Amino acid sequence: MSYTIFEDGHISSPHGFRATGVSCGLKDGSRARDLALIYSLHPCKVAAMFTTSVTRAAPVYLSQAILSRNREAIRAVMINSGHANAGTGQAGLTDAVECAKLVADELEIQRDAVMLMSTGIIGVPLPMPKIRDGIRRAVSELDSGGGRRAAVAILTTDTKPKERVYRVQLGEGHRVTLAGMAKGTRMIHPRLATMLCMITTDLAIDQHLLAQSLSHSVGRSFNRLNLDGDCSPNDTVMILANGAAEGPPITDAGSRAFAAWQDALNQLCYELSQQIVRDASNGGKIIQVTVRGAPDEEYARKVCDVVARSSALRAACMRNTPDWGTLLAAIGSSEVELRPELLELRIGHVVLMLEGLPCAFDQAMALQLFTSPEIDFMIDMHLGPAEATVLTCTWAEE
Repeated sequence: MSYTIFEDGHISSPHGFRATGVSCGLKDGSRARDLALIYSLHPCKVAAMFTTSVTRAAPVYLSQAILSRNREAIRAVMINSGHANAGTGQAGLTDAVECAKLVADELEIQRDAVMLMSTGIIGVPLPMPKIRDGIRRAVSELDSGGGRRAAVAILTTDTKPKERVYRVQLGEGHRVTLAGMAKGTRMIHPRLATMLCMITTDLAIDQHLLAQSLSHSVGRSFNRLNLDGDCSPNDTVMILANGAAEGPPITDAGSRAFAAWQDALNQLCYELSQQIVRDASNGGKIIQVTVRGAPDEEYARKVCDVVARSSALRAACMRNTPDWGTLLAAIGSSEVELRPELLELRIGHVVLMLEGLPCAFDQAMALQLFTSPEIDFMIDMHLGPAEATVLTCTWAEE
């Protein structure tokens, strides 16, 4: 392992980053921080992944447009909570453009060097007078220790901030810092949903490799969450790399340095996604569904998703009832081609079905596993080499 946890780190811990979070009254009746700003003293390589919803929010549309023409010199990201600026039409896009313009002008940087994220209520226009005041104050309060304030400012229904920071050793004398913060509890579905993640690093890296590494990590972390099956118009995962750390840039995907970087980024995204699902469960249960032996990954993911969304299976888990028939029923409704005589089902280490037939198993142990706050289901189709894993959860009110 080439990385260690930086216990007191935050989003502005990498060299050359500044951040803050301020309150400008975007959350009705609350003085909570609701506008975050992250700024780099140096131009940043950027990579991002966005929601696949066809009803993209204005900040997603604008950030995608900026990314299409500037992937090498981003300087700032503004994130507001309380208002999603989604379902707001042309007026919402005009407001998003004004937000980016004001940030750029206040920081005295190029206008296409600012990215945006928003989260909150859909279909409500941004209160621009409050936003304008908040941006001005955020710019005046930027500092290298302001990352915690930023992590708090992006929260909506979350119960706590979600952060992780690593020191990453890429080679002898070559160490970088990797920091991430995220928000999200409900409306989280594969291919992203109401979930935001901001990542910063002082690594110097080729932009194409940065995008490649982010896609790889998101595919094995955030895109494996399916908490309630709903997809939001705002989701964004973004990484900024400003190259401020000492050491040579990463330009070769086959290098040891890139492998060490990928390992650390994978773990960072995984840790943040775990924090999201644990916050979302909040009194409920965490359920992991793994499908093995599938012909391809798409097949495995389809079965995972159907099982994760099964209301009957979720109810059995919440009632502490070892009714594994609900698992079999969910698999049968996935509409994939399968061979029932090959099917193998497990909960934890307990085999429930083998070669399509039910097995005698320890009922007390099965009950104990269904009663656990974390439940693992394994489905082996015995049809090929592919597999996939999806995390979901139940809630106390289900």
